[in-house]
Amino acid sequence: MVAGAHDRRDPRGAQRGQERRLITAQNILDSRPTLIGGLLVAAGAVLLAAKGLFAKHLYVLGLSFNDVAAIRSVMAVPGFALLAWLYQSRSVAPAGHGLARNDMLLAVLAGLICYYLGALANFYALTIIDASVERPLLFAYPIFVVLISTVVTRKPPSPRVLLALLLTTFGVILVTDALRTELSASEWSGMAWILFCALSIAIYFLISGELTQRLGSGLFTLIAMTAAAIGMAIHYQFAEGWENIDLAEAAWWTLIALVVFSTVLPLFLMAEGVRRVGAAKASLISTLGPPATALMAYELTGEILSAGQLAGIGLVVIGVLALEIRR
Repeated sequence: MVAGAHDRRDPRGAQRGQERRLITAQNILDSRPTLIGGLLVAAGAVLLAAKGLFAKHLYVLGLSFNDVAAIRSVMAVPGFALLAWLYQSRSVAPAGHGLARNDMLLAVLAGLICYYLGALANFYALTIIDASVERPLLFAYPIFVVLISTVVTRKPPSPRVLLALLLTTFGVILVTDALRTELSASEWSGMAWILFCALSIAIYFLISGELTQRLGSGLFTLIAMTAAAIGMAIHYQFAEGWENIDLAEAAWWTLIALVVFSTVLPLFLMAEGVRRVGAAKASLISTLGPPATALMAYELTGEILSAGQLAGIGLVVIGVLALEIRR
């Protein structure tokens, strides 16, 4: 009788074991998009961190910030078009979703704000301040995300958000040596332009987090960057004139490297990462950027940060972590 009862229970035990194995396998499969998305954002953040170093080298070769911003933007469009086509062929965008007019206009607006106005401000600021200072300043953008969201939702920030704001603000002060009384007007100007660029990045993140779900990261990024390139092309014609471009071979190769490794690939990786993990988690992971820039600047250009500036980078990163990590 006992043996019979055991036989009757055994199939149920086997079934429960099979169910547990299926649940475990499903959990692994469910976590893959988040893991892959996180890796994409991390890779994009490190590649983007090299942008300022490319720009500094191009300035040494005799290019102006208008040259770098405009030529980079226009050269990047074919790369984004190719990547968008590849992803469309793999059906990354939701099937059957048409290109709504409002979605396209928002993507255009995001590109003009961030990669036309923001990029001009960024490359101009890099003629004044070091790349190792520029990157931590750009990472004020999660705070701008919170402030914009607070205004839109009309909800006061939580104590955790206020703590993050305090840490990040103090970190920015340390990184920029803002407590030094001998800072020149041009240095203050450079920092202000970088903070404006950070604001433009925050707006881009807020828009992209919504639109990449509907359009796919490839199409959204292509529309945004094409709009920015058109804006840059018109701006450059009035500012410098395309007919006046006369660059050395070394400058062209450096521009190609800037476009491929610090524009097309990282921005596409970031957009795809945002689509998979969302804007909040993406901004958390991208805090790899400031330490990566400081390390590369030290190794490649000899830029040396003071102990206070290194502490400032740490506070900026901790502030973003305090903002993004959910309790």
